[in-house]
Amino acid sequence: MPCYGWARTPAMADSTPPEPPRTRPGWLASGAGLAGVVLGAAAVMMGQGQRPEPAQPQLPTVVPVVQAPAAPTLVEAIATTRASVVSLRTPGRAGAGVIIDPRGFVVTNMHVVGDVLDADAAQGAAVLRARFADGRELAATVVVADKVEDLAVLRLVGADDERFTAAQMGRSSELVAGTAVFAVGNPLGLSHSVSAGIVSAIDRAGVAGNAVPLIQLDASINVGNSGGPLFTDDGALVGLVIARDQQAEGIAFALPIDHVRGFLTAITDEGAPKAAALGITLGLDRALPEPVRALGYGAGLPVAEVLQGGAAAAAGIRAGDVIVEARGERLDANPGAAAPSALGQSFAQAVRAMFPGERIDLVLVRDGALVRLEVEAGAASDAEQTFIDAELVLGVRLDRSAQAPTIADAIATRGLGRYGARVRGAVILGLLGRETGDRETLGKVLAELRVVMRSGERDLMAWVRLRGADGGEALWPISLE
Repeated sequence: MPCYGWARTPAMADSTPPEPPRTRPGWLASGAGLAGVVLGAAAVMMGQGQRPEPAQPQLPTVVPVVQAPAAPTLVEAIATTRASVVSLRTPGRAGAGVIIDPRGFVVTNMHVVGDVLDADAAQGAAVLRARFADGRELAATVVVADKVEDLAVLRLVGADDERFTAAQMGRSSELVAGTAVFAVGNPLGLSHSVSAGIVSAIDRAGVAGNAVPLIQLDASINVGNSGGPLFTDDGALVGLVIARDQQAEGIAFALPIDHVRGFLTAITDEGAPKAAALGITLGLDRALPEPVRALGYGAGLPVAEVLQGGAAAAAGIRAGDVIVEARGERLDANPGAAAPSALGQSFAQAVRAMFPGERIDLVLVRDGALVRLEVEAGAASDAEQTFIDAELVLGVRLDRSAQAPTIADAIATRGLGRYGARVRGAVILGLLGRETGDRETLGKVLAELRVVMRSGERDLMAWVRLRGADGGEALWPISLE
């Protein structure tokens, strides 16, 4: 952080008051009264014997300008971050990673180390090597891999007491278009290559099917940059490079470091990571209020209820507010804006893609005026997480009004969802050989499955025992994708 010195004011030339002038005999001062009255102040001045010296004007104190320390140059920023970047190489892939803990923990993209995870144990473990800028190489092991987030955490295999240079994490939420950034990677196997550019845009949603809004940048990115860090010019880590546009030059994307930070926090918590939640219920069956249309918005999400103690309540959201913008994008620009249910589902998925602790900027209409708020997402409750996991893992929506885990509808082609209307109204009695006749138990099993699915394991099959609407019971096979 810049350090600023204290300003010193210049000392006064002479802080001692001037000596009064000497006086002559006050002959007029003791004269006739008339003379004293007529002459007035002149008599007094003459009685002092001379004209007084003009008063010194009050001059402003001149404070010298304090020069802030110069921002580091690009060369200096690269030099200070160089030791925190490693080039990664497996038998079939190349990429990069960044050290985020002095004990040797590295974060990168999961697809960079994919062939290590896919290696057949009978053939021996695939070798994963991390190369430093000075040419030193160390082996690395995969500690955590998450297919959904395309993130992996590695551990460098060094001496037990060795400490490594970790990157300084910044805040991607503070980025704006035009911010100068540079990426460090391993393009085409050229270790520790640097490319510089600017942030072209923030919060690019829906890129390459990614539910997390990405940072768009114009730096030159090639195969092998994946997993490498994105730094600002002061050396702060603000993202991980994940993709480039195959059909355009100079368009690439990075995962915001705020999201990566949420991921790292989630994997260190006990139990399965939970989805983010705002603590609101949307009134999707309500018509768009006229004051919202008067402000030029063609779509919005009315807030029907605000959960006390939730993230939305803490941020100041109230029942009756209408959400019209999220992350700087108008909701009426969403492809599903014409259908309230589709718009609500899109918004819910965007929130669920966040981790607890991430922040989202919202614009609301309240009493005919726009209100801008930043909400720090909380974690979904256990009960809410069960409904979320039923959609993510099983592809079905549970009936919220039923005490038993009852399927209200199939909403996807995965899991039970691929059976469509045939499972509608069925109760989920068992999963993975465990009884799940109540929502709480089902939630625990689904959380375990979610962790397995995120690990990237393939060809996972499971059996679900259902009691149909006609009362009959049967086992239904599903694949976990």
